[in-house]
Amino acid sequence: MGPSVGGRYVLLAQVRGSLGKGKVRIGVPGRCRYCGATSPDRFRNVAHTFPEALGNKWVESLDECDDCNRLFSVYDEALANSVSPLLTLGGTKGKGNKVRQTGRSAGASVVKRRQGQDRSKIEVRVRTDDPAAHAVAIDPASGRLRVEIPIAGVPFKPRHAYKALCKMAIAMLPEPELGRYQKLRDWLLIVDDEVEFPILEVAMSFGSIGNAPPLVVGTLLRRAEREDPLPYMVFVFSAGSVCLQIALMSDHEEDHYGISRCGSISIDWVNAVGNDDLSESVRIEYGKPVHRNWSGTSAIAQPVRAMVLDFDQATCVGRFTPIFGADAAECLGD
Repeated sequence: MGPSVGGRYVLLAQVRGSLGKGKVRIGVPGRCRYCGATSPDRFRNVAHTFPEALGNKWVESLDECDDCNRLFSVYDEALANSVSPLLTLGGTKGKGNKVRQTGRSAGASVVKRRQGQDRSKIEVRVRTDDPAAHAVAIDPASGRLRVEIPIAGVPFKPRHAYKALCKMAIAMLPEPELGRYQKLRDWLLIVDDEVEFPILEVAMSFGSIGNAPPLVVGTLLRRAEREDPLPYMVFVFSAGSVCLQIALMSDHEEDHYGISRCGSISIDWVNAVGNDDLSESVRIEYGKPVHRNWSGTSAIAQPVRAMVLDFDQATCVGRFTPIFGADAAECLGD
């Protein structure tokens, strides 16, 4: 990615971690950037900047105290539940190197990942008499099998998942920017707040579902022109097959910009994985985002209602495509 995005945003900060690259530690030790704690006995545990449940084994924060780390684990779990089918299908290894399992689908059909000694595999079982498993067909021209498989509605709290993304973005903010986000940091410290938000927008997109690349990337983009009617700061987080984007709520930088509906954040994100000069690399294209409103405080089902398996029976090559359901967290305009 270059230093600007369409000329309206500039790259402010980026942190990357991936298999074979070693540990990446950010922040200055001695003071928690969330609650301000300074006592050394409050910094005994490892704090992962990005959720370990989403595959982060590499990026750690030196300025997140143990109390905040425990609090934020509630948010991280909600975020992991919100994308749990993608973690299962992608084989993302979370805590203890275990792959999160969604298990039985919404009906009698099953999608899960089995881990063998040498490799893992996705197991799909579809009962054709299951009314929830439909659109089972073979293309007579290509011979490809297409199956729409319902996915279990794993519950998650949207606002908690949104806070997980905010926490990551705050961890990456350069010191000169922290003062613009005091209200946001205070809000993160209240697990079940009662602030009314009409919209807390999350843009979601997905890449190579099936075998998720072992990487995490956090990126902060800052508005190039102060008076441009855009969110001041955008945070883009990609982990394996999942890419999530939010506008970071500053104390005052959005005063001239009123957010009335979703769709203000929509970046077609690409990760390039390879050597440092990218002369040999693999592109992971996450495609056009869909938008969700995660302002809700009550638990709802994760947004992926089904997966479409498009499978070549001759070559055994296939791909999964997520289908989103209409629910309480759906944004206007999607």
